[in-house]
This record gives sequence, C-alpha cells and structure tokens, in this order.
Amino acid sequence: MTKAFVGSLVALTFALPLAAQQQQPATLTLEEALELARRNNPVYRSTVNDEADADWGARQAYASLLPSVFVNNYYSYLAAGTPRLGDLSAAEFGLSQQPAVLSSGYGLSLSLTLSGQNFFRARQLLANQRSVEARITAAGFTLVSDVTAQYLLAVRQRDNVRISRSALDAAEEAHRLVDARHSAGAATRLEQAQSEVTRGRAEVALIQAQNLYDTERLRLAQQLGVEVGQNIELTTDFEIFEPTWGEDDLIARALGSHPQLQAVRRAESAATAASKAMWSEYLPSLSLSAGWSGYVSQVNSPDYVIGSARSSAQNRIDSCEQNNELNVRLTSPLPGWPKDCSQFAYTDALGQAALEANEVFPFNYTTSPARFSASLSFPIFNGFQRERQLQQARAAADDARYARRAEELARRTDVTTSLLALRAAYRTVQLEERNAAAANEALRLAQERYRLGAGSMVELTQAQEAAVRADQAHLAATYTFHETLAALEGAVGMPLRNSR
Repeated sequence: MTKAFVGSLVALTFALPLAAQQQQPATLTLEEALELARRNNPVYRSTVNDEADADWGARQAYASLLPSVFVNNYYSYLAAGTPRLGDLSAAEFGLSQQPAVLSSGYGLSLSLTLSGQNFFRARQLLANQRSVEARITAAGFTLVSDVTAQYLLAVRQRDNVRISRSALDAAEEAHRLVDARHSAGAATRLEQAQSEVTRGRAEVALIQAQNLYDTERLRLAQQLGVEVGQNIELTTDFEIFEPTWGEDDLIARALGSHPQLQAVRRAESAATAASKAMWSEYLPSLSLSAGWSGYVSQVNSPDYVIGSARSSAQNRIDSCEQNNELNVRLTSPLPGWPKDCSQFAYTDALGQAALEANEVFPFNYTTSPARFSASLSFPIFNGFQRERQLQQARAAADDARYARRAEELARRTDVTTSLLALRAAYRTVQLEERNAAAANEALRLAQERYRLGAGSMVELTQAQEAAVRADQAHLAATYTFHETLAALEGAVGMPLRNSR
C-alpha cells in the first residue's frame, strides 16, 4: 500500500463527516471502503484485540518452564522506648528502655516446578494462539465479504436511481409530446391525463429509488464503522465477464487456504492439544526451590553501644574473677589459671571497635545460610476429576474434528453451487442486455410514431413500461451476477476477479 493511498484514506476518514455537513459529496471506492472497515469496524477490531491476549498466553506458557524469581528488600526503624510484652510493660520484668534501632534485609528466592502439565500446556496455548490468529484472519475475510456485499447493494441502488431518472426523463418527454399534440388538437385530454399519471408514477419511483440508495449508503457506513451520512458517492464500477474457472481448481483453492476453514482447522488443533494436555494430570511433578537472605541491625544510639561495651567488659571481668576463685579451690589447678582479669577491662579502643561494628546500616548485611529444597509429588486419586475433564477434552476434540469435516463439505458444496449460479447469471445478463436494448429501441420507435401521429397513447405507454421493466431486469441480472461472484469468492476464500 503506497503512502499516497494511506494518506488519502486518512483524509477520507476525516473528510466524510465534514462533507456530509457541508453537503459536498465525497467519493468512496470499494478498496477505500475495505480499508476503512479494517481500521474502524468495531466487531472486527474487537476480534483483533484477542491477538495480544493469545500472544501473552503463549509467552506465559513457555515462561512456566523457567524458574520464578522473587526479590524483596526491607528497611525499618524502631523508636526508642519501653516495649510491651502482651498486656505488661517490659519494665515490669526489669528490662530497661530499649534504644532506637535501624534495620534492613533482603531476600532472594528461586522456585521451579517441572511437570508434564507445563510442557503440554505450553503446546496447548501455542495452538490456541494459532487458532486466534486464524480466527482473526477469518474475521477479516468475513468483513471483506460483508462490506463488498453491502457496497454492491448500495451501487445497485445507485444504478436503480439512474434507471428511474431515465424513466422519468422518458415520461416527461412523452408528456411534452402529448401536450404538443393536445395544443394542436391532435390528442385528447384523456391522453394528456394519462401522460401526467405516467410521469407522476415515474417521479414516485425515483423518490423511492433515491431513498433506498440513501438507506444502503447509511448501512454501508455502519459496516465501515464511521459516520458519513448520506452525502457520499460510490465510484467503483464492476465488470461483467464470462466465468472460465474450473470447478476442481476452485474446490482445491477453497480446501487449501479458505480462512474460515483454516480457522476451524486451527480450532481442531487447539482442541486436540487440550485433550493431550489433560493426560499430563497423571504425571508426577518436581518442585525445586532455593533462597538466600541477609539482614542488618544497627542501634541508633552511640551511648547505648558504649554502655553495652562497658557492661560486656565488666561481665567478662566478673566471670574471670569467679573462675580464678574456683581454680584456687581446686586440688589440681587448671592450666593457664588463674588469669589476669585486667586484660578484659574496658578501653577506649574497645568502645571504638564497638561503635565501628555497629555501623552496618543499611547494606552491610549478615548473610543467612542458603536454603535448598526439592520435592516430588505423584497424583493418585482426586475423586475422578481428571477422568471427567479428560472425557470432556476428548469430546471437545471430537466435536472440533466433526466441525472441520462439516466445513470442508460446506466448502465443496458452496463452491459448486456458486459457480453454477454464476454461470447462469452470466447467461442471464447477456439475454437481459439484449432485451433491454430491444425495449429501448421499441420505446424510441413508439415515441417517433406518436410524434408523427401514427401511434396511439396506449402504444407509447406500453413501450415506456416495457423499457422500464427491461432496464430493471437488466439491472437485476447484472447485480445478481456481481452478488453471485461475491458469493463464489466467499466460498473459495479469495478474490477471483483478477485471476480469471
């Protein structure tokens, strides 16, 4: 598609409503109508929206074969104060007021579950994705068929307006002839009244034809998904040609690539994959997990840290002195005892070391031991749920297979009947074309005879009615051919006009 064509479509999208408001007719070809429908038809666009969900479903299925990864990181602050132990204060147990504390930590965990269900479900969702893609393609083809059929119907009414206008012109010409003869005394007032009635009927027919044309254009706009009003001219004309396709060739094309048949086949593949996936419920599953974590806790009070260091040093001294006393009382003193307990006395160096050891927030983590686990589970019995689901999946797969077979038979029948109808429509068009030419020639001769006074008003009226009927029959045969050709294209699943 060229940039110029895309640009014209964009301009058309905005120009159509504006043209309707300004009463300036815009033109619309069938190709432009199809492109507008693909971009704006709400039913088709809602079908296209399913593609993203199907794509992510397939990605999710394959991602289930990879481990799940979770990372967490936390930071906390606990203000200074006296904690409570249930309904009692810690002070009632002789515990002192705790200092403010800063803490943080992290955790990293991996988990992986391997089972037959994972593998089969991945295949099932991939088949679903392809089924959705085929369904979108089929929806696009259906949209083309519907828009083409509606465009043909609107163009048919456009040409019916042209025929009705020609019939009105002929009726007005006849009325002028009658008026001229009546003025010359060669025609009666009855003949003049009859010509007025004929002209009035032609005017009514034109009004009705114009109304049908306006109605079909509005319905076409509904198919396109845009608001264009009635003031739009359809400019695509359709050619009549002899259908020379072979029945076997068209059936082969339909069975090979028809979008709706492809969608049914993809649906069958998806149902078959779902049936196979149900067997995975009988297979064991292996679960693996691993985790790493770390934490830090820092007292947010240097005085408390120094005090704790002093208290710890004093406790070591007291313990040392007690051990010295016990050792003196022993019959055989222990080696290395008694000791000099002054070595455990608090010093500024110990205080500084305690302060430095406390400076760990927020990232100087103390790592916890890594943990690993593995488990293997075997499904034994779950109340026949698996068996029932398996039977449902089998039935769905069988239904999909029957639907595919029915669609193949329908393709064969539709192609054959549409091709026969198209051949008959082509021969009918040729006959009606000759009939219309003969009827219009008869009308011309009747007008000439009446002008010369050799013909009657009855003869002229009959010729006018015959010409109108012949033109309408030719119009009906022409668009029956085009509609039948569109039906054949719908049965084959591809355009045929350019492949004859």
